[in-house]
Amino acid sequence: MVEKALGSVSYEVPGESVTKFKARRSLYIAMSIRKGEVLTEMHVKSVRPSWGLHPKYYESILGKRVNCDLELGDRLSLDVID
Repeated sequence: MVEKALGSVSYEVPGESVTKFKARRSLYIAMSIRKGEVLTEMHVKSVRPSWGLHPKYYESILGKRVNCDLELGDRLSLDVID
């Protein structure tokens, strides 16, 4: 009875929540930046949809160098930051 009362664990995202991911914000490149340049507030902005890096990383990526050329509108990811 105890096992039945505890139920089972499911880590799947419910169907209605998947569409909400699109409404979330993420970090994108706001202006072109070349390999080796330092990310500043002018280079990064938080926009929708949420296909890029989560905004919680905003403060931690400022002042870091990028390891490749990035253009306006590119999604930001931790892979491109040294």
